[in-house]
Amino acid sequence: MKITYNYASSIGTLECLTPSGEKVIIPVVPGILKHPAPEMLPTLLAKPDVVYKYSIAALQKAAWPILRLFPDKWLRQCIPAARLPPGREKALLFLLSS
Repeated sequence: MKITYNYASSIGTLECLTPSGEKVIIPVVPGILKHPAPEMLPTLLAKPDVVYKYSIAALQKAAWPILRLFPDKWLRQCIPAARLPPGREKALLFLLSS
């Protein structure tokens, strides 16, 4: 029996405002935020606070192939608030620096 795995993937990108007023282009990936349906994400990500929460959730849960779609500078700004385990934080900082 053949098993097919569906990995997380971006369904598009959005230009969003961060809480500080900066514009960033972020990927829209279903599953990072737990409850909203994929078609609701563009509407939700229009709010700066949701963009921040979404980015922190991505840092906590998403694999590197998804995180590399986010702007490096934006992810570095979100890392302190994400409360990551030390190993994951070090790994992400290393990957973002290269």
